Amino acid sequence: MPQEAFFITAGIIGVVVSVIHGVLMQRLLIGPILAGNDVPVRGRRIFPILMHFSTAVWFLAGVALVMASLYLTTSITMVIACVTALLYALGAVGNFWGSRGRHVGWILLAFAVALIMWALFV
Repeated sequence: MPQEAFFITAGIIGVVVSVIHGVLMQRLLIGPILAGNDVPVRGRRIFPILMHFSTAVWFLAGVALVMASLYLTTSITMVIACVTALLYALGAVGNFWGSRGRHVGWILLAFAVALIMWALFV
């Protein structure tokens, strides 16, 4: 399997994880919290944005990795792959720590990191 295929697969995994993460987080966490009256008005505007920041980062990193693999030079693709691997690794560690390992997101992000590392170093 060529290097680009590993990068594209990792990018697609990241995009899918981010979309599912965003939808579930909105429905199961943000919506119920904002439905109550415990959050001040200023917090109501910024809370969803902050909560979806990781979703946006994972999504954009995945798209950048796929596009770089298809259209950019090898050296630029390597830089984007390294940055994406770092972002996904931070997400995997955070999901693992926050859920005590009971969250499928960390497994998928770690798998995407493994694909990127495999493509970079093998």
